[in-house]
Amino acid sequence: MRKNKILILALLVCLSIPVRAQNTDNNIIGIVVDKSGNPVYGASVNVEGGAVETRVETDKDGKFEIAVEKGQRLSVFSADKGSTTVVVKADGPMTIVMGYAAQTIDVGANRTFNRHESTAAVSTTYNEEFNKRSSRNISNSLYGYGLGLTTLQNAASTGLMADPTFYVRGLQSLSSSTPLVLVDGLERDMSLVSPEEVESVSVLKDAAAVALYGYKGVNGAILITTKRGAVQKPTVTYNGSLTLSQNTDFPKFLNGPDYAYWYNKAQLLDGVAEENLRFSPEEIDRITNPGENEHIYGNTDWFDLLFRNTAPTYTNNVSVSGGTEKIKFFASVGAYNQEGIIKRTSYDKYNFRSNMDAKITDNFDLSLDLSGYVSEQDEPGASAGVGSYASIFQQALLSYPYLKPYTADGMPIASINTAGNGNNNPIAARDLSGNNNVKKTYFQGNIAMKYQLPFVKGLSVKLNASYLKNYTMQKKYFLTYDVYGWNQTTRQGNVETGRIANKVSLNQWFTESEGYTIQPALEYSNKFGKHAISGLFLYEFSRTDESSMSAGRTDFPITDIMDLNYGLEVNKDLVKGGHSQAKRAGYVIRLNYSYDDKYLLEFTSRIDASTALPKKYRWGVFPGVSVGWRLSQEDFFKEAVPFMENLKIRASVGRLGSDRAISNTMTYFSTATLSADPTVLFGTSPQKYLGLSSPVNPFLKWQLTDTYNVGIESSMWNGLLGVELDVFYMKTTRSLESQSANFPPSLGSYYPTYINYGSHDNRGFELVLSHNNHIRDFTYHVRGNLSWARNKVLKMTEDANVPDYKRATGGPMGRYWGFVADGLFQSEEEIAHSAVFGPTLPGDIKLKDINGDGKITWDQDMVPIGRSNTPEMMFGLNLGAEWKGFDFNMLLQGAALFDVNLCGLYSSGIRDDTFYTRPFYADGNTPYYLVEGAWRPDHTDAKYPRLGIESRSNGGKFSSWWVEDGSYVRLKSIQLGYTIPKKWSKKAGFERIRAYVAGGNLFTLSHLEHMDPEMPSVNQGYYPQQRTYEFGLNVTF
Repeated sequence: MRKNKILILALLVCLSIPVRAQNTDNNIIGIVVDKSGNPVYGASVNVEGGAVETRVETDKDGKFEIAVEKGQRLSVFSADKGSTTVVVKADGPMTIVMGYAAQTIDVGANRTFNRHESTAAVSTTYNEEFNKRSSRNISNSLYGYGLGLTTLQNAASTGLMADPTFYVRGLQSLSSSTPLVLVDGLERDMSLVSPEEVESVSVLKDAAAVALYGYKGVNGAILITTKRGAVQKPTVTYNGSLTLSQNTDFPKFLNGPDYAYWYNKAQLLDGVAEENLRFSPEEIDRITNPGENEHIYGNTDWFDLLFRNTAPTYTNNVSVSGGTEKIKFFASVGAYNQEGIIKRTSYDKYNFRSNMDAKITDNFDLSLDLSGYVSEQDEPGASAGVGSYASIFQQALLSYPYLKPYTADGMPIASINTAGNGNNNPIAARDLSGNNNVKKTYFQGNIAMKYQLPFVKGLSVKLNASYLKNYTMQKKYFLTYDVYGWNQTTRQGNVETGRIANKVSLNQWFTESEGYTIQPALEYSNKFGKHAISGLFLYEFSRTDESSMSAGRTDFPITDIMDLNYGLEVNKDLVKGGHSQAKRAGYVIRLNYSYDDKYLLEFTSRIDASTALPKKYRWGVFPGVSVGWRLSQEDFFKEAVPFMENLKIRASVGRLGSDRAISNTMTYFSTATLSADPTVLFGTSPQKYLGLSSPVNPFLKWQLTDTYNVGIESSMWNGLLGVELDVFYMKTTRSLESQSANFPPSLGSYYPTYINYGSHDNRGFELVLSHNNHIRDFTYHVRGNLSWARNKVLKMTEDANVPDYKRATGGPMGRYWGFVADGLFQSEEEIAHSAVFGPTLPGDIKLKDINGDGKITWDQDMVPIGRSNTPEMMFGLNLGAEWKGFDFNMLLQGAALFDVNLCGLYSSGIRDDTFYTRPFYADGNTPYYLVEGAWRPDHTDAKYPRLGIESRSNGGKFSSWWVEDGSYVRLKSIQLGYTIPKKWSKKAGFERIRAYVAGGNLFTLSHLEHMDPEMPSVNQGYYPQQRTYEFGLNVTF
């Protein structure tokens, strides 16, 4: 009898007749839906405690049929992370509701896949995950989730939230490796959306996934899909939180008395006579024990005065969603108000979103999306950012801790810097230097129409159109202020103007951008028995117009009203304006075929044209092919491996093109520019001259990247173990490279700027392991991820005279070059018998003579000394649990196989000491570790080189001594929440009430003792990562 039933069911499946049409006495039919009522495809349904071979799987409509008795329990598991257990209470059809939203994979271009259907390398995270992260923006929420992203946290100016730099599968280019970011299928800035608006984020990694985006997707793509309405009664949700932030790792700098002690000690080691030391015993006593009548010396912690103990951020969002079969809607408004860790710095943002879907007729669907934000950022006139001239933070590093902040009558006391850096008082610069205000307004509207043609089943016509408008207004003014400048060398003080500005000035900038995109498309989707076919032909056209203008005035007689009208002198260099226009067009082709939901095939292609390339080579065709095999659907596999409910093998190959390395789009014709001033004499009369551009390269072509990917997806034992593995290889050829540095100056610039020459490759893997389980009322999940990507330069334009070991060819991108450190010199005798670079003393860094010629030289002894500061390996571990209303989530995130250079290595190639590698650098303050651990005659077993004031010329700052392993593990976020029982919340008139506490960056383990491993490359003062403590409330009406 059982065999007959199986044969009948198999026959019905082959004939594509719904299984539920035949219901036997012992079978229960049902449907599995998500919390929004959408069917869940591919969910595993089995009788709890039953044999594995009795397991069934839901179809595309979420339907299933299984042999089960009334009163037994059914266990339901979805590879998308959901699981539940229900008791069979009746013989009739049953509906099982999963406690999560249906999770699909969005690859853009009007295509959304079920996870089982996808053949591309795509990783997706969903809105439930964002709610568990201690982060208030999307970019920082993507840390550590195993999406194939390499993330580098940028220095957060003033402690305000800074977006990280993303790389998909590591560094992929010698020029730009930034991935494409799309919001609801259109290229947009990630800051457009808030976490409360996001339904999912997908990262497209292989050519099969990103070929639809042509040249823009050459470095991968990040797709953000926003929330939409569902068929349900209107539901109102409020999300609010208070986040307190403070600095994480930052070195402790010398206080006043210790500064005087160590500075004198360093001078003695430099050979300064005791009577000529900067601080006399009497002055040290005045610094250590300042009396009531002391007006200059004291003990000031400038960083303590500069930073807040904690900086608050307030986040509030209200959304409403619902709808009927005819119209569905989602709308939200939000406010984000942040105060920086430095006083007088703040950021405020107010955003809105409205997504509406309407079914006008049975054949015609319409969607209308509107969104936008206004934002305002405030900071002092003296920049609070990193690396700016006379920035507040830099002044804190340059200010002497042995001076009081103010005189008795309230005038700021400024440190006169003996290294030529003017007078410094960060508190005066913060409070008195003026104001820098930046306002942004952003609006976008999208409309999508779909008409199902009645005369051809599955054929539809689509039209997507979007409009974008944004502008930025910046008003920055500098005020003059007086300080009492103290010169410790002369022991004299004078009233002078603070170093920020010697004239009151006002500068204003205005930039505006307007653009639109049109995407008409023809789409087909149909099923013939076991054969499913779909296709898309899409044309895309976009245009962007930008304009800008600026103006400035100086010498304001009054400063109560800072408007341009009142400045007496025009800043001619700032009076300018301009405009630009950019157009892009392309064609997209996509074909999908599947047989019996087992064998999957997809072909994609993008046809693009580039205005940066000559007409003959302007158009490029970039195809991609991917295949998949759902091995777990094969009968022989079900019998052989009954515990594995899902196994899919997929592979892809594709080609991508890029012109992103070209900065000037006029490479295919010569241009002439008229000089601004008459500087050429014709006879006795000065005339303006014409400057000619470089010769054209008529053979310039698209840069090509070929990608190969093989992956598996598997889940076993009803979700007790999930495995996802991708292995990839990418090779870039015809790399677009600049050759300006490869010709002698005598040639001038008479050669093409760009050529197709270089090549490089990138290889790696991504592994995700997951475990989901529930034990009665306790549900938990564990998800670990590991990604590795390594690149290699195969060929590039290089100076022919460079020794082989100094060539970039054959090594990874971004390596540090320098001398190899070989310890510290301990005696004059050791120095005399060693190769040296310059004047050297005991305690200086000893350098290795690479070529053995008895001397250290730039050309012969500089070799690779460190890996790139972009991690080759990223990993994360996510732990989550739920029990009787309590929920817990924790994320450990880390990186490895990268190095950090503590010395300053600038993009121009200039190298320098920093405040963290040389005591009293630039006559500023210094960290305790750098002087206490420095080499001294009585402290030869030292961790740091010789103590001294003078800059060392022995080449040590160019050496591997200052290159550290940057590997780290960080508790990125942790959250504990509690949801009030539903019967209690309903009595109060609410559907759901949840409160939570969370923390971010609570601790970090790394090789760097005093610094954050994600600090910037050039570290002349940086704002450390922020440790956060969050308190939040989620309420649903």
